[in-house]
Amino acid sequence: MVLAVLREGPLNVTAVVQATGLSQALVSKHLKLLTIAGVVQRKPKGSLVFYQVKEQGIFNFLLTAENQLRVCREQQFNALQS
Repeated sequence: MVLAVLREGPLNVTAVVQATGLSQALVSKHLKLLTIAGVVQRKPKGSLVFYQVKEQGIFNFLLTAENQLRVCREQQFNALQS
């Protein structure tokens, strides 16, 4: 959800919290991990810090992974029914 809301552009923690409905602590934790992983970058502006996705290609990667997981689930479901 955090990446999904950042897809629209840079946001600060408060805006991400409002958009996702997640707690501030959880959003901060996810943003920290995404920053460490190199997926998100921090952009200080005055007293606020804005976060943005470094490469929009990450969304293609996530879509591919999601589709592959869907195929695997369907194969497992079909195997269980046979």
